[in-house]
Amino acid sequence: MIPEYLLAKIEKSDVIYRCIGNEMKNGILACGFMRKETADRSQYHFSNEYYSCFVLLRGSGEYIAEDGTSYPLQAGSLVQRLPGVPHSTRVDPDGKWLEFFISIGKPFFDSFCSLSVLNREPVLKAELLPGDLERYQKILQSLKATPDSLLPLRIPEMEKEILRMYGYHAHRVNLQRDPIEAACDMLSQNLDEEISLEELARSLQIGYETFRKVFKKQTGVSPARYRTRKKMEQARILLEGGVPMKEIAGLVGYGDVYAFSKQFSRFFGFPPGKYRARLHTDAPDLEQF
Repeated sequence: MIPEYLLAKIEKSDVIYRCIGNEMKNGILACGFMRKETADRSQYHFSNEYYSCFVLLRGSGEYIAEDGTSYPLQAGSLVQRLPGVPHSTRVDPDGKWLEFFISIGKPFFDSFCSLSVLNREPVLKAELLPGDLERYQKILQSLKATPDSLLPLRIPEMEKEILRMYGYHAHRVNLQRDPIEAACDMLSQNLDEEISLEELARSLQIGYETFRKVFKKQTGVSPARYRTRKKMEQARILLEGGVPMKEIAGLVGYGDVYAFSKQFSRFFGFPPGKYRARLHTDAPDLEQF
C-alpha cells in the first residue's frame, strides 16, 4: 500500500483533460488526482462515451451497476467506467476519498478488447505499491506539459499505466519459474523506471540478503550491477540508432545527460559521445566495449 503520509500531501484535486482532434469520445487523454470529501460528489446514473478507470488510493464507497449489483469500494479498488455503460458511484462522506484516474478514447479501449487484454468487470483489485504515487504524478505532469502536436506520444504511456493497474507489471511473477530467472526478466524491463530490489525480493518471496547472494552466485553479478548492465546495453543500441543523447538518458532511467554519461563512462571506459563518434570512423573493433 501507499503510505498515508505521502497521500496526505495531495491536498486538493489536480487533473488535466486533453484531446487529440475534436471528438472527446475518440481522442480524450485525461488523468489526475480527484478528492471527493462529501456525499454530493457521488455520481448517480452516470456514463461516459469513452473509457475511464480509477484506482482508489484512500477512502471508501460503493459502485452500483445498472442492474443494481453493488460493489464495495476501498483503497486498492480499480473501478472501470466502460463506454456507454450507466452506473453509480457513491462516496462515503468522511473526507478521505482520493482517486487517481485515467481516461482514453474509445478506439484505444476497443483495441484492448480486441486483444482480450481487459476484464470488463466493473470493479477489480489493483496492487498498490509505494512507487505508484510518484509515477502517477509524473504521468500527470507529462500530460500537462505536452504540446498539442505531440499528444499522440502520450498514448502508449497512458495505455501502459492502465495495464499496470491491471497487474501487468514486473512485480507480478510466475512463482513456478526459477526465481532468479524471473528476477533477470524483471530487471531487464522498464529501464526508465526506478526499481526497489527489496520489493523485488519480496515479490519472489525471498529475503533480500538471500536473494542478493543467490542472484550473484547464479549470474556472477549483483542485482544492481545486472540492471545497470541492461541499461548500458540498451544505451549502446540507442546510440547506434542515432537517438539524441538527452532522450537516451531518459529512456534508461537517468535524470540528465551528465549522470548518464558518467555511468556509461564508468561501465565502458568511454563517454557515450566518444563511443558514437567511433561508430563513424575506422576505429578498432567496438566489441571490446
